[in-house]
Amino acid sequence: MTTKLARLLLVQTCILALVGGCAGGPGASSQAQTNKPDDSNYEYDGWLFKSLTGRKKESASAEKPATAAQTTQSQTAAAQGVVQATANVPAAAEAVGPLVPGPSSRSSAAGPPPTIPAELPPPPEGAISIASVKSIEEQKKKGFELADLAPDVVYNNIKKAAGYGPDEKIAKAAKQEGDTLFKEKKYKEAAEKYATAAARWPDSPLEEDALFLQAESEFFADLYPKAHDTYGGLLKKYSNTRYLDTVMIRQFALGRYWEQLYTKNPTLPVTPNLTQKDKPMFDTFGFAVQAYERIRAYDPKGPMADDSLMALGNAYFLRGRWGDAAEQYDLLCKEYPNSEFQLKAHEFGLQANMRKYQGSAYDETPLKDADKMAKTTLTQYHGKLGEEEKRVANAAALIREEQANRDFVRAEYYAKHRYYGAARLYYNSVVKEYPGTTRAKEAQQRLEEIKNEPDEPPKRLGWLTGMFGNEKK
Repeated sequence: MTTKLARLLLVQTCILALVGGCAGGPGASSQAQTNKPDDSNYEYDGWLFKSLTGRKKESASAEKPATAAQTTQSQTAAAQGVVQATANVPAAAEAVGPLVPGPSSRSSAAGPPPTIPAELPPPPEGAISIASVKSIEEQKKKGFELADLAPDVVYNNIKKAAGYGPDEKIAKAAKQEGDTLFKEKKYKEAAEKYATAAARWPDSPLEEDALFLQAESEFFADLYPKAHDTYGGLLKKYSNTRYLDTVMIRQFALGRYWEQLYTKNPTLPVTPNLTQKDKPMFDTFGFAVQAYERIRAYDPKGPMADDSLMALGNAYFLRGRWGDAAEQYDLLCKEYPNSEFQLKAHEFGLQANMRKYQGSAYDETPLKDADKMAKTTLTQYHGKLGEEEKRVANAAALIREEQANRDFVRAEYYAKHRYYGAARLYYNSVVKEYPGTTRAKEAQQRLEEIKNEPDEPPKRLGWLTGMFGNEKK
């Protein structure tokens, strides 16, 4: 009996706690409960928020007279400087009228809109705006999401809590100070001011301007790695920035400078740089490649796109990376037909593909690409190559010899294993498709030698395979 009574008391205590928590909330006094509107049709969602935004039901606000509790509530809100917007009292913005010229949203029966004052009176001290209340309520309804744990969100929340959140006045003041320092050629100090301006007023034209000027200041201060990062941040957030042409020129200059540094003093990518501020800490050549690639990634139709492809192809070519070089030259030939580098791209692309080819035992794709490049070069630029025309013609002849050699090697393989039918097929291919080559003459001789040989070798164990039935049907 004692156990049942204890359980009953525990259940009643939980029910009372739940009802009390939902009705009054933590810390709700008896006076606050008395001031709550006494309306059975009123859907309770926080009486203060409902009163401020005028979201009471029409039956409660238009049909029923105000009770003593509601009168006390309105007087209390007015004393605190809260502007109350109900169905009968228009909001402050509506009472003033539209803030821009144009037709009024008010009915014509209501008369002409009131005159817009030159300056709105400041709100009473301690006033709570409707927008602020709505924003707080929306945040409460939003609840917790996993996106709130993202590092950038957490970082921004910490900045706001520490007093370093968005502030337009501080951002504008910092930018003005940066402009002054920039004119005085104090670029390093100007970069710091522009960084502050960009951080204090994000997602705005001011941030775009500040990021560009910060990168420019770092560039002229010879802080090239920092400038490279800042240009990258600008392009990532404002890919169609109005400073795109200038940024592309800067990226090309950085890529060329770092490539020359690496050529003069090659180092491993993991070798640290702790002395030069104009050089990345690691992988100088990798940063040069990234600078070149950014140009085509963010401005593929711009004036520097073909320059970046040619420069990147040459950088790979000089370092023996034939596959990467051939890819860049091929892109330039296909996507920028009007480029001034078309001829050089064809010539160097031909050489890169020939060096990429590893022999008859490997993939023949580079050889085919080289053959196509040689034919295109001789056709499109006939008479314009000068001394290079003879060199390209010799390369085309070498490619043809190697193509004949690939088929001849296959024929020799089948002849060695006495599959003379397959061997004759490849010998004939060499003779017909590559006439005049050295291998064509040898193939003709080999055809004469094996003309009486059977297509396949004799089956020495035919009696054994016949025991299991005819394998050919």
